[in-house]
Amino acid sequence: MFRRLNVALNAPALATALVLFLAWEVGVRAAATRFEFLPAPTEIGQALYGAIRSGQIIADSVHTVACALAGWIIASVLGAAIGLALAFSPIVHRFFGASLELLRPLPAVAFVPVAVLLFGFTVTTEITVIVFASVWPVIVNAVAGAKAIHPRLLDTAATLHLSRTQRLGKVILPAVLPSTMVGARVALGLALVVAVIAEMVGNPAGLGWGLVTAQEALQPDLMFGYLVATGALGVLLNACLRLTFARLFPGIRELQQS
Repeated sequence: MFRRLNVALNAPALATALVLFLAWEVGVRAAATRFEFLPAPTEIGQALYGAIRSGQIIADSVHTVACALAGWIIASVLGAAIGLALAFSPIVHRFFGASLELLRPLPAVAFVPVAVLLFGFTVTTEITVIVFASVWPVIVNAVAGAKAIHPRLLDTAATLHLSRTQRLGKVILPAVLPSTMVGARVALGLALVVAVIAEMVGNPAGLGWGLVTAQEALQPDLMFGYLVATGALGVLLNACLRLTFARLFPGIRELQQS
């Protein structure tokens, strides 16, 4: 029982984190004049608790998570469709492959000014940037999964005279699903990161804007509190996605890995 609890909680990692926080606390307390804008962990915790009690950080978190999930869902569906089209349609690959390869290395932050010019400082800007950043892992993994399909599976489908719809539903999608879902997990982390960045630059709302506001107000404890909240949300979203995938697709080993 204790062994399972130790593995689940990852006791060595928790102990290392505790030591680092203690060293941080002692270092800041011992040299307060030299670290004026580096608060101690206890001060960050107090600021975070106050923001939670006031509801400020909860409202900002709801906004950021909602935008991140909306952009992630759109990116996942769009990325899977584009990936399958690139893998199985020579025409799509011939006419659009080069354009997609040109857009893929473009940083999502560089796309923020374009989105602001098109949509203004709105939620649409934020979701557009999230979709642009999150769609690529899904596309790449969907194409890789499609390319990895054994030719015998397609030959068997042709021998059984399966229609295109039957071939897609019974052969292609089950084979592509594991790698596509792995790409979707990567895309979810990107969606949260880009949501915060977009809020800092292109949409004055959510955790990103709260972080900027705390920085401009010279409240480093609250600023670090927003950073902690963002990291905790990332861990929570990833854990929820893992559990959901494990329940929906228990036979896929790739989705059971951390």
